[in-house]
Amino acid sequence: MELTKIVVLALYVGVLFLIGYFASRRVKSMGDYYVGGKKLGFLAVAFSARATGESGWLLIGLTGMGALSGLSAYWVVVGEVLGVALSWWFMAKRFKRKSDAYGSMTIPDYLESHFKSKKKTLRLVASVILSVFVIIYVSSQIDVTGKAFESMMGMDYYVGAILGFIIVLSYIFIGGFVAAVWSDLFQGVLMFLGLVILPVVVYFSMGGSSDIVERLANIDPALTNVMGTSDDMWMNIATLLGFAFIGLGFLGSPQVYVRFMSMRNEAEIDKGKWVAVVFTLLTDAAAVSIGILGRILFTSQGDDPEAILGAGGEQVLSMLTEGFLPYSHCPFCDHVHHRLLVGNSIQRNYPRCVPKDV
Repeated sequence: MELTKIVVLALYVGVLFLIGYFASRRVKSMGDYYVGGKKLGFLAVAFSARATGESGWLLIGLTGMGALSGLSAYWVVVGEVLGVALSWWFMAKRFKRKSDAYGSMTIPDYLESHFKSKKKTLRLVASVILSVFVIIYVSSQIDVTGKAFESMMGMDYYVGAILGFIIVLSYIFIGGFVAAVWSDLFQGVLMFLGLVILPVVVYFSMGGSSDIVERLANIDPALTNVMGTSDDMWMNIATLLGFAFIGLGFLGSPQVYVRFMSMRNEAEIDKGKWVAVVFTLLTDAAAVSIGILGRILFTSQGDDPEAILGAGGEQVLSMLTEGFLPYSHCPFCDHVHHRLLVGNSIQRNYPRCVPKDV
């Protein structure tokens, strides 16, 4: 099993480096490096937007939420789908149209042009905000990468975190945005297939039982309440609203809007929005289902789920993967490489923020 994991990981990394190499041959200008020359198609961009928007959160956060919250976690799926649909249906085309008119290649470019900033103050503020939050977010994703290598490969946490960061940094450095999008497409397909297939495999390994809800109720009846696990009605309402509105974050994600910039034309957005919504619906629902099945398989009535499945249920996916699928991959790289590109774009903007006499 360990040899199989090492071979699969080596092949996976090899594919990423090949993607970086071929992508580098398309980089002829600054626009190619940051937004793929604005020539990318709907399939690659839609998969890329979803893979980078949800990978670490989807595989660890949402599966854990399914394990700890039960059926009410499906409200998160509703919220995610709504957020993705709103961003693609009502904001993507307008943003694409305006960013093309302004000749923008980065979010600070767009903000400065749209608000007609003359003193570079807006660009500077945007760059500082991106710098701070990119560092925080990349750090959290590197942390998740280290945990993934530790739990799935038996690797030291720090070695796994450093290895994952070096892999991402290497292929992004040579291939830029195109490498990021193509690797997202590759990783997004793996993530989609793994998430959709795993709950099906686990379900039939349990004998294709139709008493999933009953078995969940035997562990904790609150897990079967779609309206929440609390006895307090107002707490349930607040929780469900939080779940349902969780997708609103997609309306302001810079890495998603850079993808809208990179698309060939608005017709590609019309096709890509369906791919993005279907991807989100199926993978998010599968992630919650994986958490629920993991709760049934690995815990019993009276057990502390976090003691068995990890804080926030973070180990549920790796426990199921270890038992039912003999391979894993590093989708957390999806998050890291795009935050690095967003961060790297700041250095392009920074000289334009500083007065000439500095």
